[in-house]
Amino acid sequence: MNKIRVSLVGASGYTGLELVKIFLRHPHVEISNLAVRSDVGRPFSELFPALKGRCDLICSTIDVSRIINESDVIFFGLPHKTSMDIIPKFLDSDCKIIDLSADYRLNNEETYKRAYGINHSDKGHLSEFVYGLPEFNREKIRQTNTVANPGCFPTGIELALMPVLQSGLIKTDSILVDSKTGISGGGKTPQPAFHFPESNENVAAYKVASHQHEPEIEQELSKMAGKSVDIVFVPHLVPMTRGIYNTIYTELTGHLVSGDLQELYLNHYKNEPFVRVMENGNVPETKHVVYTNYCDIGMAVSGNRLILMSAIDNLIKGASGQAVQNKNVMIGLDETLGLN
Repeated sequence: MNKIRVSLVGASGYTGLELVKIFLRHPHVEISNLAVRSDVGRPFSELFPALKGRCDLICSTIDVSRIINESDVIFFGLPHKTSMDIIPKFLDSDCKIIDLSADYRLNNEETYKRAYGINHSDKGHLSEFVYGLPEFNREKIRQTNTVANPGCFPTGIELALMPVLQSGLIKTDSILVDSKTGISGGGKTPQPAFHFPESNENVAAYKVASHQHEPEIEQELSKMAGKSVDIVFVPHLVPMTRGIYNTIYTELTGHLVSGDLQELYLNHYKNEPFVRVMENGNVPETKHVVYTNYCDIGMAVSGNRLILMSAIDNLIKGASGQAVQNKNVMIGLDETLGLN
């Protein structure tokens, strides 16, 4: 088959690097443009020397006409609150669009304003974007040209909770989520708290009861449950480079044992290439999922409580890997191409 021409707008960040690395091993992809807002004219391998000789493409400006004409799929790796000002320029094209920012994940403009502190500048297109969690929205992803890639925290949390929410096995008003994330979650230009002297040998909660991902998580969990879901979400920064670990405390609606729940999860995810259910009481570990597109899920029952655990790589399954997984679904390719 002909190569699929892909362009990346906002190529110079961590997610841009991971996307390019995946593109280079994807058998049906050809990189057309690596567009940036700064570093224009520099080879991509100069920004990321590990790719010298593998991707020496010159970083270009965000030239809308050229990118559209030279692309089948356009990935946007721009910061939150920036994508919504640039993506509308591309929406009249025939290109498939995948946005890795949060700008098109929330269905409601008022919710977006509460989460991100500004008015949405492209609210008219919010309803057109499909939320790109393939394990939940695969058929919708196949039929759309515009995908909003999920956030990193939401991905692992939603995958852990989906089977029991869809089965009505847990109460929806008493879900507590304790999450740990690596420092790369702060991006390539982090805030002071993410610098090595501040984060090394330290664990700290942040954005308690105010994290911008909480409305996204509740929005998607409510769709899974078919009714309103309310969570308490507390993220923590831990001194590791990458990875997210979620521990989720829920209350069962009836009596179940761990074996029954494990069977439910194994059946639910048996055809999902990137979700692995832990067996025999084992628990996920971040070291088993980093640099992969896998989400590992474990569980335990204590009385009427169900404790769920999930682990992902925040830059792969939580961002770039999932974006390529969505691209594969949209194009009709084997979902795992470039990701194994």
